Amino acid sequence: MDGVVWAVLVLLCAALATAQEPSENTVSGDDDDDCGTLEDYDGIACKSHEECYTLGQQCCGPDGKKTCRKTGLKTMPEEKHAPFLGLIPRECPRDPLPEPFPIRNCTSDADCWPRLCCPDGNRRFCRTALPLWDQLPAQRLFMPVRNMLAYLQCTPPPPPIYDLFPKVCRSTLDCFPNLCCQEQDRRVCRPPKKSVLALLATLGQRQRRGEWFG
Repeated sequence: MDGVVWAVLVLLCAALATAQEPSENTVSGDDDDDCGTLEDYDGIACKSHEECYTLGQQCCGPDGKKTCRKTGLKTMPEEKHAPFLGLIPRECPRDPLPEPFPIRNCTSDADCWPRLCCPDGNRRFCRTALPLWDQLPAQRLFMPVRNMLAYLQCTPPPPPIYDLFPKVCRSTLDCFPNLCCQEQDRRVCRPPKKSVLALLATLGQRQRRGEWFG
């Protein structure tokens, strides 16, 4: 079973690593409407939200006078999603997979099919859905897949004060052994939930003991 799971893992990693982000994202610009009710009026000069992301703030104000500011915006609630093909219940990922598709804003699942429209901060983006494992029949049959996906799931970003210079990426090849993860309207390198290097070390030990297919 370990040999089969490893083979599938290698194929998934290869597919994610070779998926390249197009030159342009389908994401709306930095509108003042995104800023909501401003809490602070003094801040670092900026031109886009991305320049303020590591501060946990947004780029707000009239053109030529925009600064990074706290906005007091709350995360949007997640809406209910129709089952995939009417059979498989699914939800927005809490630990998302790297997205091989362009970054895209959305207002409903209809904008993203077969993906879901998921909240991220004060906006919504198309994200690859994960099944509700606990609601699937014959759950034990899906355990190898569920465990394998942990090597391909992104960890959340650290607090902004510890995330001053995140590495921007286009694909997982830019980050290996980490993953290229979408966070709002950007992609940055983040560690996976489970380390691929630790998996390789474990498989190497089993091979030396003759337990590769054990």
